[in-house]
Amino acid sequence: MEDFLKKISFPLLKKQKATLLKVIENTDNVKQLEHLEGILLLIDGLQDLAVDKYGYKESTVFKLTKDGK
Repeated sequence: MEDFLKKISFPLLKKQKATLLKVIENTDNVKQLEHLEGILLLIDGLQDLAVDKYGYKESTVFKLTKDGK
């Protein structure tokens, strides 16, 4: 799993997650919401694993800076 996490661009994943959250906020279709929330849970799980088990910094994995990185 650690090799898999090393291949993830967390700066890009954070941007993608932020975009996904905006899409979720603007979606009224219940079926789409369920699917998008499932993807969001997958991202959250990967982020939690990276920090909790493999020692990645929270700021690297979770927090967006002012410039979106």
